[in-house]
Amino acid sequence: MQLTETCVEDNPFQVVTSVSVNGANESDQYQVLPALEQTERTCGAAPAELHADAGYGSGENIVRAREQGTELLVPIGSKDPDPEQGPALMDFCFDESGEQVRSCPMGQAPLKREGIDEQSRAAIFSMEPCRSCVLRETCPTRTRGDQRVLMLRATEVAVARRRIEQQMAPFKERHKIRSGIEATNSELKRSHGLAKLRVRRRPRVGLAVRLKVLALNIKRYVEHLVAAATACPPVPACAC
Repeated sequence: MQLTETCVEDNPFQVVTSVSVNGANESDQYQVLPALEQTERTCGAAPAELHADAGYGSGENIVRAREQGTELLVPIGSKDPDPEQGPALMDFCFDESGEQVRSCPMGQAPLKREGIDEQSRAAIFSMEPCRSCVLRETCPTRTRGDQRVLMLRATEVAVARRRIEQQMAPFKERHKIRSGIEATNSELKRSHGLAKLRVRRRPRVGLAVRLKVLALNIKRYVEHLVAAATACPPVPACAC
C-alpha cells in the first residue's frame, strides 16, 4: 500500500491525500508520479514538497516531480561512485540551478554550454588544459575535435546533486519529517484492521484499503471538531 499524507504543523489536523495498492513485485520507483497526480486531483494542487524514503529515489522521479511543481526530497540509496575510478559528475561544480556546469574538478571553466534537447545539454571545455590534466584518462568528458565535451542529462545531474545534498545537515534536518508517516501506518494497522485484511485479490484489497483510509480521515476530522468545540469558552449564564 502507498500513502501520502499532509505534514504541515499549521494544519488543524493531517489527512491522507492519496492511497493506492500495488503488487509486492512492483518497484516503488513507479509509485511517485501517480501519488502526486492523485494528490493534485484530491487537493486541487500538487504539494510543494514530497518526502519519501530511498526506495522512491531516482533522477527521473526528481526531474518529473519538479516539472509538476513538487520538490521530491528523497535520498538516493545506491552506492556513491568509486573515487578510484576517476571523477564523477558530482565532482563537477554546478550553479545554484543545478543546470549549468561552472567548472570541472580541476577548476577549469567551460568555454560554452549547449542545449541538446529539453533533457540534455553539453559543457564544452578547451583541449589545452586537458592535455596535461592528471585526470584526463578517467575524466567523463570526451574528445570532440579540438575540444572536450561533457554530456549532461537532467536526470543524471539530479542524482549527482542529491548525492551531495543528502550528506549535508540541512537536507537531513528537512527530511526528518518523513518518519512521521510511520505513525499513520501503525494507526491503520492497530485501529483500522489494516494488518490483516479479510479479502484477497487486488480489486477487493484496494477497496478495503481505501475505506479504511477514508475512515481514518473522517475520524481525524471528527476529533478536530470535538477539540475545537471543547476549546471554546462557555457562554456565561444570564441571571435575572
